[in-house]
Amino acid sequence: MNTELLNDNLDIDPKMKSVRNPFELITQDPVKFNMLSMKSKLVMTLIDMIKRNNWTQKDAAQQLNVTQPRISNLFQGKLDKFSVDTLLEMLITLGYKLDMSYRPHDQEEPLEMKLKKAML
Repeated sequence: MNTELLNDNLDIDPKMKSVRNPFELITQDPVKFNMLSMKSKLVMTLIDMIKRNNWTQKDAAQQLNVTQPRISNLFQGKLDKFSVDTLLEMLITLGYKLDMSYRPHDQEEPLEMKLKKAML
């Protein structure tokens, strides 16, 4: 499919063509932007894990010690309903840990975070 033809035939707002991340449409505040981005990545990770385990929303709720409506909110992408702490706690409940390495002399990437399977 020729995307140039497709884009030429659509009436797209010029502002939309320069958007690299959908959160740019929601906020210009860099803190809010980064928090939304982090939450969305955590939510996508949780949803992927739930799907890989072939869990229903009810199964996932039982595994995560939350209610089924909370899982529904997760699948609907209702980021405002979750704190980063809550999302991390859900991942930890599934047997993962957040491994962090601080490198004070690396100004470009002073903190590296990786999600790893926890050794229990």
